[in-house]
Amino acid sequence: MNLDDTIAAVATPAGSGGLGVVRLSGPAALTIAARLFRGEPLDQAATHSLHHGTLRDGNIILDDAVAAVFRSPRSYTGEDVVELSCHGGSHILRGVLETCLRAGARLADPGEFTRRAFLNGKMDLAQAESVADLIAARSDSQHRLALNMLRGELGRAVQPARETLLHLLAHVEANLDFVEDEVPALTRAHLLEPLRNLWHDLTELKERSERGRFWRDGLRIAIAGRPNAGKSSLFNALLKSERAIVTDQPGTTRDTLEESLSWDSMAVTLVDTAGLRDTDDAVEREGTARARQTVANADLIFLVVDASAPPVRDDRLAADAVQDRPVILALNKMDRIPLKDRNAVEEKWNGFLPLKSANAVAVSAITGEGLDILRQKAVDSVRGGREPSESGLVFNARQEQRLNEALCALGRAREGAETGVPDESVAVDLHGALNALNALTGRGAPEEVLDAVFSRFCVGK
Repeated sequence: MNLDDTIAAVATPAGSGGLGVVRLSGPAALTIAARLFRGEPLDQAATHSLHHGTLRDGNIILDDAVAAVFRSPRSYTGEDVVELSCHGGSHILRGVLETCLRAGARLADPGEFTRRAFLNGKMDLAQAESVADLIAARSDSQHRLALNMLRGELGRAVQPARETLLHLLAHVEANLDFVEDEVPALTRAHLLEPLRNLWHDLTELKERSERGRFWRDGLRIAIAGRPNAGKSSLFNALLKSERAIVTDQPGTTRDTLEESLSWDSMAVTLVDTAGLRDTDDAVEREGTARARQTVANADLIFLVVDASAPPVRDDRLAADAVQDRPVILALNKMDRIPLKDRNAVEEKWNGFLPLKSANAVAVSAITGEGLDILRQKAVDSVRGGREPSESGLVFNARQEQRLNEALCALGRAREGAETGVPDESVAVDLHGALNALNALTGRGAPEEVLDAVFSRFCVGK
């Protein structure tokens, strides 16, 4: 990537709004902005200053604007940066951007501003990845976890392990390169204890991440059951919106419907599915197949039954389809059951359905009875009584892979130290663990890794 040119892009979302921002970054950012801006000369402006003026393309007035100046190295990218805040019309922003490009800037690639921040040492790769997560956050927990990563918590968490590895590696290689009289001998006992401590610390780091996965990725819940059990009605009731078509005719739902929401600070995706039953109808059969696939990929199943009717064979078939999955049994249509008969309902259904560990909740999609309890049970089933905290740390797939590589290399080094393999072999594995930890935060990351990370960013970020 060429860091000697100057890039420009619209940094606000597409569409019309009260405010839109065109961002410039690079060695000529101030010079290019000064060619458009009529007001105080921007190329002479102090860093972290705001200036009101007019943007022009030659003699054509583009807009009134406020220019924010950030001089290197005290800017987001570490380069000279100018942000031109205009009115947020797409025509205005396009005109300002095109004028910047004609003045010498080039259009930024997706994520290039953040990529430059990484390459200029303003943040590590984990912090850069968290920028995209912060923008995409749709719950309090996702926002909090992304903010923790943006503040460098991952780098701080692995730094002690990295320093210990560097110390061990230096000692091992010194014993290989110098005679015993010049360097204190490194016994296997001296090597094993820090290796065991490293393994324990990194394993605990991995377990912390796994415990918090649902807070980062959200909870995917499939609503399943036989036709006409009230799945779509429950889906609508939980959403508080008439999203799914509801009729008395069985088999109305032929495909999956998804909606996202937040429960108790956790991002949740609800999926309404077709009824699970045997059928000769080709379209309904395809819907059933998709429902089974949705169940297989879900974190939790709401198995819905019509508690006001006797259990039937299709209820058992639906229960068989979710047998090995985490399930909450939603005893729907409780508004139709007299109060005197309610106590026997749960016992009847638990005795009929072959479910290993189904929590049962009495609900009514019509009256809203039990819906708060159902939501709370869903969240409690995955959080284990834990709340996301300021020390929350959850890895993405790339970071988890690198941590696993570090643990594998440490495991080989520890086994080698225990069994007496040559120091050269132990050093190779220590190098492997150190390289994996470095890659975790982006030290020495190859171009293809950076391309993959920043390709999911929007152009203006």
